[in-house]
Amino acid sequence: MKIINHFFISVIFIFFLGTNIINANELGSFYTGIYRNLFNEYLGISNYETNNRIDSVWNHFFVNPDTKVYYEDSDSTAYVLDTGNNDVRTEGMSYGMMICVQMDKREEFDRIWRWAKRYMHYSVGKWAGYFAWQCKQDGTKIGGEPSCATDGEAYFITSLFFASHRWGNDGDINYEKEAQKILSDIMAKGNDGSVRNMFNPVSNLITFVPEGNNWDFTDPSYNLPAFFELWAMWTETNKDFWVKTPVAARKLLQNSSHPVTGLFPDYSKFDGTPYQPDWKQDYDAKRYQYDAIRCAMNVGMDYYMFGKEKESQTLMMTRLLKFFKSDGYRHGQFDWDGSNPSGDYSAGMAGANAVGCFAIEDKFLAREYIDNLWRQDMPVGKFRYYSGMVYMLSMLHVSGNFRIY
Repeated sequence: MKIINHFFISVIFIFFLGTNIINANELGSFYTGIYRNLFNEYLGISNYETNNRIDSVWNHFFVNPDTKVYYEDSDSTAYVLDTGNNDVRTEGMSYGMMICVQMDKREEFDRIWRWAKRYMHYSVGKWAGYFAWQCKQDGTKIGGEPSCATDGEAYFITSLFFASHRWGNDGDINYEKEAQKILSDIMAKGNDGSVRNMFNPVSNLITFVPEGNNWDFTDPSYNLPAFFELWAMWTETNKDFWVKTPVAARKLLQNSSHPVTGLFPDYSKFDGTPYQPDWKQDYDAKRYQYDAIRCAMNVGMDYYMFGKEKESQTLMMTRLLKFFKSDGYRHGQFDWDGSNPSGDYSAGMAGANAVGCFAIEDKFLAREYIDNLWRQDMPVGKFRYYSGMVYMLSMLHVSGNFRIY
């Protein structure tokens, strides 16, 4: 029924487009069913050549034994390896599933999900319904009972919904049932106790970790308004709450984007102010560093899918992309105000920032970023995993191959 409803929405809007009542540029892909290939628009690269590049990226990360991060573990399971830390994380597993459903790789999708469900999912105990964020390659949970990382649950839910709508539920896995179960479980803990609901009921925002003081702040890159829009439409539970979450996520991304540089912090308070928790000793989470690179991807995705906050999102992305251009695409880490640069500009950043180009009106600036992404070398070596997964998701977005199913 969801597929039929989405189909008829698209047909109605396309009819109006044909009669010039509605301008296609004013509507998101959810309504039109149209997904733009920015490589074609800005660089004149054909869809055929673009799809060949996407296939080569798939082979790089999922097939080539020297560069892949995807490993089959048994006759029915597989995992995505964080090659930098030699462990398996819900972040990578859920990204892997999203990549697979977008590329119509059902066997690989099912293998990853079976591994996540077998080893990462908590069926009993205080974390029941959540997923352990970090496991060894043999499936052992690192730390015995590690907490969850809520971006993993967000991508698990959405990729399972997409799988249900693309492939149906008559195989070994009922994707719809699995998605609905997680969506219900993450809001079944209540707002007291040691483990709580994944979203804070006052701010309506996704929390960093639904436990203790980590429930009182967020990670801007975990805020995925386009996903939350879909949950609000498809959920069988807590609909009144879910309809509030896309608006809150958009506001958080707007507030956490610096008013001059456009940069985002890795962690923030619910009002968007950069935040460093007391326990965080390894680096300054108030800076634009590792997680924050994904914020541009989240904003660009929301812009082209739904387009409900175009003015603010255009301002945010224009500031951000002008800032990196002014830095000469040299650095990857900054204080929120753009000072104290360090690290290198990565393929993952090139990808996420290119997704942000959906939201900007400066065509010359957008072309520069799209060209930069097309010319990027795919990440290799020990630390290819994180930058590589963000890069691959971004390539799907920018080429028009990341779609709502």
